[in-house]
Amino acid sequence: MSFLDGIGKLAGQFLGGADPQQAADAASEHVASSDPSELAGHLTQSLGTLDPSALQGLGQQLLETFTNHPASTEDANAATASAGVSPADVAAGDQGAIGSLIAYAKSNPQVLQSAASAFMQKNPSAIAQLAPGLLQGIMGRLGAGQ
Repeated sequence: MSFLDGIGKLAGQFLGGADPQQAADAASEHVASSDPSELAGHLTQSLGTLDPSALQGLGQQLLETFTNHPASTEDANAATASAGVSPADVAAGDQGAIGSLIAYAKSNPQVLQSAASAFMQKNPSAIAQLAPGLLQGIMGRLGAGQ
């Protein structure tokens, strides 16, 4: 078992014992206080560990947030065009397209943080699939809240 597999298993056990809403709240708090570049890096790393359903959820949340967030100066179509990807590929959960949109979203940190937070609120079961750096921060917040 690799180190990352061990972290994922430990996180799954720890988060499995936590109330899903508490885990989602801890994730949102951690995301809100994260450096946007670091958050983007962790989300990009997570693309390889998220299951297809979670990937689609993240892609769709990014598109929705670009369209609806007050700090966004462009809608999903403009953001994906600027990122060099298609909205359909992002919504379908294409890792490369989502990664490009995450990289582009670093230029609008409020959108990135809001999308990540909303994704975790809507998909608490996906939290255990996130990159170790995100999991560590989330588990730290859960531990502090207990």
